[in-house]
Amino acid sequence: MIEKAKNILNKKHLLIIGKSKIERRKFINDLIVGVNFEVFRFPSNMKLFDEYYDFIKTEKLYETWYDAKSFNGNQILDFHWDWITENNSLIIMEEFGRMEERWRIELLRIYLNEIENRKKGEKKIHLIISQENENGLIEKLAKVINVGENERRTEKQIVEQNLEIIDISE
Repeated sequence: MIEKAKNILNKKHLLIIGKSKIERRKFINDLIVGVNFEVFRFPSNMKLFDEYYDFIKTEKLYETWYDAKSFNGNQILDFHWDWITENNSLIIMEEFGRMEERWRIELLRIYLNEIENRKKGEKKIHLIISQENENGLIEKLAKVINVGENERRTEKQIVEQNLEIIDISE
């Protein structure tokens, strides 16, 4: 199952569900052994967007494109969205189902749009999230995902083509 998940990770984001929190963490640890990505592991059980924001500031997960004495929160977030666009790293957010709903869906929408809009061979961000179960996440993301003008796939198909659910209890 680990090798299959590694192959999928090269093309899609992963949602790890099933079993216990400890077993999901062990699965992710086994999965990331030997991956060729710089790995950024967010604190487990983030509940507030402020925790996400504090982590990107601490780890400098953004690149400024102009000089200033300091930057406000909105500027740092803009730089972070650009960083996501231009980066080939692996982001891990464990037990992400506890994050406040509005921000959880918005962050995942940004990561999904990024992988959806990439052309073959371009750098892309990779994302692993874990939570107890799927809990309607696919449907919630399908309601907010950006769909191109000439797109023939449904919103749900777009989400499913970019986010693979791996149930480790199977």
